[in-house]
Amino acid sequence: MRRKKEGTAPAAGKKQDIYVNIGPVEKRVAIVENERLVDYFMEREGLEHYVGSIFVGKVSSVVKGIEAAFVEIGMEKNGFLHLGDIIDSDWVFKELMPEGDEPLAKEPSSGAPNDKKERDDGHRSRRNPKGFEPVKQGQKLLVQVVKEAISTKGPRLTTHISIPGRYVILVPFDNNVGVSRRIEDRDLRKQIREYISDFKLPEGVGCIVRTMAENITKEEIHDELRYLLNIWKMIQKRVETQNTPGVVYEEYGTVLRMVRDKFTDDVEKLVVDSREEHQRILNFLKYFRPALRAKVKLYDGKTPLFQKYDLEHQVDEIFERKINLKSGGSIFVEQTEGLVAIDVNTGKFTGKKNLEETAYKTNLEAAEEIPRQLLLRDIGGIIIIDFIDMESKAHRDNVFNRLQDELKRDKARISLRAISTFGIVEMTRQRMRKSLESASHIECPVCHGKGVVKSSDTIAIEAVRKIEHVLSSMIIAPFGRKHIEVIVHPEISDVLVSDQAKMMSDIQRKYRCKIDLREEKAMNREEVIINKK
Repeated sequence: MRRKKEGTAPAAGKKQDIYVNIGPVEKRVAIVENERLVDYFMEREGLEHYVGSIFVGKVSSVVKGIEAAFVEIGMEKNGFLHLGDIIDSDWVFKELMPEGDEPLAKEPSSGAPNDKKERDDGHRSRRNPKGFEPVKQGQKLLVQVVKEAISTKGPRLTTHISIPGRYVILVPFDNNVGVSRRIEDRDLRKQIREYISDFKLPEGVGCIVRTMAENITKEEIHDELRYLLNIWKMIQKRVETQNTPGVVYEEYGTVLRMVRDKFTDDVEKLVVDSREEHQRILNFLKYFRPALRAKVKLYDGKTPLFQKYDLEHQVDEIFERKINLKSGGSIFVEQTEGLVAIDVNTGKFTGKKNLEETAYKTNLEAAEEIPRQLLLRDIGGIIIIDFIDMESKAHRDNVFNRLQDELKRDKARISLRAISTFGIVEMTRQRMRKSLESASHIECPVCHGKGVVKSSDTIAIEAVRKIEHVLSSMIIAPFGRKHIEVIVHPEISDVLVSDQAKMMSDIQRKYRCKIDLREEKAMNREEVIINKK
């Protein structure tokens, strides 16, 4: 029997939908609540995401001064592996040991590595980086990417392998069984542990039960455990034949990862504008949640999907420095190499009583909007929020509590310090990949890092969307042919007719039209002129 925990559904009156737009070189996912964008994902060719993927790696160097190893995994940059993230597992080291090497000495132990005492202590078994070298140059080992390469830094690695499913995360080198802290019902937590115990996981293998498992049956959780164990067996077989550093397991792409993690019973519908992607999603749900397949809709309208549902301008706002609040106040977001500064201003809002009341109401509204912006922009690292000064401690506490409540919907790890007398909040948010801005914009060649402009790829993709919008609104006589002229900067023209020429060919085939492309050097790079002929 399914159990529904109180408080898991969206607040009353909130309607959540998911829209998936598949373009020739870019995939976009928008999660909307009451027609307002609350989460956004983007995947583009050439911007590969490796978080969650598992590699056979080869240690290129060990740097004792920073207690870390650099590991070659077949990517452009070597991965960074902190010695504290290396587990003590015979399988990881003995199976991947180069011929002729001896297994590394283990720390003294009161019993076998898998004895009951070690399994129940609540901690993963780790090697102590002090006093001995847990890995050495040239050694092979199994690693997983936990953070994307950012700027000059390579990807962050761990040997704590985990394989995520919809309800359960399998951890092959950890005997423990954990349950998400967001499942607060003690009876339900006990029942879930009994489900796992009845399954009888292999010796040395554990799991972490995710929040979404609170409403599933014993059979569903057992089916997923069997599925994840089969993936682990497949990985083990690939490792045996992998002679050079390289990937042995790839995490799902943006769309299927979103379906796995975000598509719940509370979502009213998922709309996708690609027949091929529509079928992939249905096939994926056939195993995970067959009941949700009825909510997946194929969109085949002439108006582009994101324009149809008024999402395009909301996506554009993600990259704006200034965010306007409903009251007339505003928020400014400044991203730097080391941290993100968020400044709250009253703007046009003057209130009705006094300065304190005006500041308080503006700060409350900002405390609701800031967590949404952090999620949409995928901002991580150190974040400083400068609220408007408030003299009342009660007001400061209320603003901070509102901020905490709104951050609860964010699944990233967050550390938060109480608001100061001057209205400053210091926080950190888990950063696993590039922010949305850094992934889709480049450093301005004119201002040399003082600001950003859109990349040629981004402008070209937006130009294609504008072309589609014009073509979809054109009315022509029967058996006639649509004909337009597109004028762009030469850099954008190069993108449209070279590497990503399929964007233009797809549109001409879709609308049976003729497009004349003309270059104009004097134009702004981001300007696109479309003339009907």
